[in-house]
Amino acid sequence: MVDTYKNILVAIDGSEKSEKAFIEAIATAKRNQAKLHILYVNEVSGNYFGDFAFVTTSLQEELDEVADKQMKEHQNLAIEKGLTDIKTYVLYGYPKTLIANFNESEEPIDLIVMGSTGLNAVERALVGSTTSYVVNHAKCNVLVVK
Repeated sequence: MVDTYKNILVAIDGSEKSEKAFIEAIATAKRNQAKLHILYVNEVSGNYFGDFAFVTTSLQEELDEVADKQMKEHQNLAIEKGLTDIKTYVLYGYPKTLIANFNESEEPIDLIVMGSTGLNAVERALVGSTTSYVVNHAKCNVLVVK
């Protein structure tokens, strides 16, 4: 286990559980004097090719607006809570792999914070939850907030 985290990634999607994870990520970043990396993944339904998805211009504009709003709100809240070292990212594609294999930062992420999923047992058995995937595939520690 790492004694001190330097780069904490929090995945947000606007859900209640991701909001709880965000608050925990802020507290953890403050305790560790770490940089907080905020990630919003626009999951695009349709034609996937690995981590890439094909989107129309109008759909991308709508997704960008939602993502920008989420980022501004979350970055402002982190600043209000006393954080100054914050980086934001908006990615398009498949959340499971983009979160677990996050490599957009210049520094390696040493903790991922995310909310637990609300999928029922049947859905989990068929498609697996994003959180379960990240826990099993991330190269760093993962904190799951309920």
